[in-house]
Amino acid sequence: MTMLGLPLWCAAQQGYVITGKIGTLDKPAKAFLSYHINGVRHLDSTVLNKGFFEFKGIVPSTREAHIRIIHDGMPDNPIYKPVYDVYGFYIENKNLRIETADSINKAKIYGSAVNDDNAAMGALLKPIYDQFTALNDEYRSKNAQQKADTAYINSLERRAAKITAETIAAKRKYALEHPDSYMAIVALNSTMGETFDAQATEKVFNKLSPEIRGSELGQASLKRILEVVRTEEGVIAPDFTQDDVNGKPVKLSDFRGHYVLVDFWASWCGPCRRENPNLIKAYADFKDKGFRILGVSLDKPADKEKWLKAIKDDGLTWTQVSDLKAWDNQVAKLYSVTAIPMNFLIDPKGKIVAKYLRGEALNAKLKEIYK
Repeated sequence: MTMLGLPLWCAAQQGYVITGKIGTLDKPAKAFLSYHINGVRHLDSTVLNKGFFEFKGIVPSTREAHIRIIHDGMPDNPIYKPVYDVYGFYIENKNLRIETADSINKAKIYGSAVNDDNAAMGALLKPIYDQFTALNDEYRSKNAQQKADTAYINSLERRAAKITAETIAAKRKYALEHPDSYMAIVALNSTMGETFDAQATEKVFNKLSPEIRGSELGQASLKRILEVVRTEEGVIAPDFTQDDVNGKPVKLSDFRGHYVLVDFWASWCGPCRRENPNLIKAYADFKDKGFRILGVSLDKPADKEKWLKAIKDDGLTWTQVSDLKAWDNQVAKLYSVTAIPMNFLIDPKGKIVAKYLRGEALNAKLKEIYK
């Protein structure tokens, strides 16, 4: 057993060797290599010698990394905006070579199939990303009055949503067509935003190779998928109990028999506060038909008074609960909430029927339910 395991152990211990050449750039210019392991940033540096630099080390698995070049060797000065000459790539335990004539952000990397795949995927997605660039350029070209026009903003958001859907579809397609590539899990993971179709994502994930599924990023992605699956549309909403503003326990299951919107927000969240008038209108229009709202606040332990003041100032008349643990709120964790505002619409039998209903979308859904 020991002899069989030895070659694998040795191979794993060989680590990475990154050699670089940036024209004839010489000391005091320095190169800085950075990447993260378990959330901790690892930083290495070396002085350039006639354009050459080298880094050696070991990473537990493939991961994102950056090399930054400081051309003059001077430390950052807070008075002046620093010039960042940075190159992003994927580091792995191989011999990698990075070359450029002058600036490292124009460099090319050799010796890594992962980085070759990354370049190919970038070329594939560029036409879609160019649509986002065009959309941003269009918005910047408008005057203040045009930017404030609700109809125009709604049009902009619809077009952005269409491009986002196209991006997600392209990334899923790439993952399915390249199941043995590390970039497959990178592409799939990048589609898993604050709201995503966990069931569809899981189907793609299950078609990736065992090696890719078992990678560090693969396992992190699976964990996120399984967390979100339990709050997907069509499943029974996880029950919970949390104290209201008076310290009285309130259960989600207390609302059985009603459609209830579980609304995650906080007094410090600007978008949440701007969304509250929409909730107030929906509540006024449909409460007599059985519609209920249960607010879950992600306010901090020291901010109970701010939470109570926001409820009063915004005129929120429905039930509010919180454990005042901010992002450690147990209900937020249970529902895998990573950004607010966020909400889940639950039917009278306790099943999630919709989520992330903002603005007119909530009103339209309630009209459909109570027609």
